[in-house]
Formats: sequence, structure tokens, C-alpha cells
Amino acid sequence: MSNATAVPRAALPPDTPVITGWSAVSPYGVGREAFTAGVRAGAKTAVMADAAHGTLPSPEVCTVPGFDIQELLGKRGTAKMDRLTALTLVASDGLLRDATGEPAVTTDDLTGVVLGITMGSLENVTDFLRQSYTNERPFYVDAGRIPFGSLNHAAGATAIRHGLKGPNTTVAGGRAAGLLALNYARRLLGQGRATKYVAGSAEEFSAAHAWYEATAARPGEPAPLLGEGCGLFLLEPAGTAERPPLAAVLSIETRVDIDDDPFATADACARRALERAGVSADEVWAAVPCAAPSDAGRAEYEALAALVPADALRRVPSMELLGDTSAAASSFQIAAVLSVAAADPGSRGRAALVTAVDRDGAVAAAVLRLLGEDA
Repeated sequence: MSNATAVPRAALPPDTPVITGWSAVSPYGVGREAFTAGVRAGAKTAVMADAAHGTLPSPEVCTVPGFDIQELLGKRGTAKMDRLTALTLVASDGLLRDATGEPAVTTDDLTGVVLGITMGSLENVTDFLRQSYTNERPFYVDAGRIPFGSLNHAAGATAIRHGLKGPNTTVAGGRAAGLLALNYARRLLGQGRATKYVAGSAEEFSAAHAWYEATAARPGEPAPLLGEGCGLFLLEPAGTAERPPLAAVLSIETRVDIDDDPFATADACARRALERAGVSADEVWAAVPCAAPSDAGRAEYEALAALVPADALRRVPSMELLGDTSAAASSFQIAAVLSVAAADPGSRGRAALVTAVDRDGAVAAAVLRLLGEDA
């Protein structure tokens, strides 16, 4: 394997998309520092579920500790805010604002937002529908919840909060959503339709989500241990990036498993992503599967184990520590790679492979070049 060397920023083609910042709200806590510390320690996050959730299919959850929407975002406009939007807004504050709350990133009219989700706030939707069935009249519902029920609300609220006027998009893709969002941002940057992007994905925990996942599990399988959170990245072209890049996005590949063969699909997707990035499998410094608690997740791991060096699969702690974070998973995977790489000088100039599989057949893979300017 090649010696680890830093990649000079000037050596990157100017249109190469690079990650220049990131933030996370996760079961490790609010903020990038909490996430980094938790990942490096390999800490578990499962706790007993709050009794306020009622009866759940699993007694343990991986929720963001002490996440109080009004305490973190203030009382104005948050009384009926769904948890998914709140997680996204708090993460966006961590990415775009400094410790005093002032803007930390220069934005313009072409700064866009793309957020990956599964199906929005399932809790908000089910509560609204329940009101229609159980209240005295079907139309006696809390109209204040209607805006929060739209799939694109979290992305739109992020743009409004930070004055971002560029392309605003929501991508529904389950565990692959974070990679799909990053790919969307990469394409629009390449087309000149945006100057920089806030890209990532989010998932909320709720009783409705827990029961939905338990019902969707195969007979005999235990209810999954669910997590939640949001991971966001600032993506810019290398030639115009205002801050030192942390990683270059070399390629992103997507597939759909139409043959019910997740191993073959994950293998083909990862190999194609490496080929397009110009990286051989034995050059991969870190490989991070999504650790989905399913046959597809196990097949994904087996495909990577047969493809990359064994050390690559051990460098970043398993995403199982965070629970099944669904749409937030692949964003957390990238954040975990950056967290581990920042503490290891041996990562400089090396490649990382991040993959994701979803129950509905979506498969995605991304190859990053770790640039190493961040401490």
C-alpha cells in the first residue's frame, strides 16, 4: 500500500467537490465535538426509552441525549415543530454559525440545501391522521401542524433560518439518503447551478417510527434498536473553497437491487465507485458499511470484507453503536471517517469507501480522498 501523504489543495482539479465543514447531532450529543469523542471512544449509545413514548417494541433506544427543542432553538416558531426539523436546524447552526451564534460561513444567492430523509416526520403525520379519526369531526385537526407534515419542511426551514437562496431539495432514500443528497449536491455544483451546498441527511426517533420498523421486520427478527440524528456537510468546488478541505468527493455510485441479491449489488456498486475514483480496492484506508440490521446489511458487510483489506473495515467503529439511524446513517458514516482520520496522520491522502443499503433495494457507495488539513 502507498505511503500516507497529504494531498496539496492545489493538486485537485478546481471543480472537484470538497467537504470543508461538517456538523452532527447524534446519540453522542449535540455538536461535532460530542460526535467525534463518541466515535473515537467506540462508545455505545443505547439507553432505556423515555416512558413518555409509551409502549415500544424495543425497550432501548439511541436518541439524542437531552434534546429540548425550545431550549436549543428558542420558543418562537417551535411550539409545534417536529423533531426531524429541529434536529436539522440544530445541526445547521453547528455548521453555519460560530459559538456566539454569528454566521461562520460566507453564503450567497447560489448556496443550496439538500437533505436526505426517509419519509419526513412520521410522528407528525400519524398524530395528524389520528386527530382526523378520533376528534368529533374529521376536519377538527391542528392546522398548525400542516406545514411540518410536508416532506421538504426541514430543508426549507434550514434555508429560511440561514438565508440560503440556492436550490433547495429533499431526497427520500432511506439509509442511502445521505449519499444520494451528497451526489445531488455534487451534480449541481458541477453544473454551476450552486456555489456551495449544505448537504446531509436526518432521521427522528418516535414511537410511530419504532412500530413501523418493527412491523416491517421479517418474521422472527427482533425489533431493531433505533437511533436518530442529523449529519450535515458543507460542500464546495476545490477551486473556490474558502476553507481548507477535509476530504474530496471522488465518486458516488448508486444501484437498485432488482434481483434480490444484495451481495452482488453492493459489490458491483462499490467496485464501480472505486473504478470511477481511480482507486484500487487495496488502496482503501477505511471502509464503512451502514450496518443495517437486515440481510441486506449483512450482505453489504460481506461484500466489503471480500473487497478491501481487513484493516480498512476495522479503522472506523461500527455504526451499530449509534443504533439504526435510517436516513441519517450514511451522513454519520462520513462524519465518523472524518472524525477518525483527523486524529490519524496516516490517513492523509488516503481513500475511504462509504456504502449504504436500504430495505427497498437502494444501494450507494462513495469514495473520498482524505486531505488532512483539519486537526
